Amino acid sequence: MKPPICHTCGLRFFDGGGLVRFKETEEDEEFNKRFEQKGFVGHPTNVFWFCKDHIEEALKYQHLTKTEAFQLLNQLNPE
Repeated sequence: MKPPICHTCGLRFFDGGGLVRFKETEEDEEFNKRFEQKGFVGHPTNVFWFCKDHIEEALKYQHLTKTEAFQLLNQLNPE
């Protein structure tokens, strides 16, 4: 599992925030099936950390794929 670092702003956090699981693509589903294998470790390809300032917005898009969601989130939070 990846450490809690916000996908939007890069903040490493310990309180607030959490994981958001976006809709799986076929590629995500294929990769994530590996977690069913004994001893396989890693982080699901469609799950990302968001700090307390960004999680509510990210949760609004969890019905979308990560690519679709990130396009919308990037419009709200330009670099």
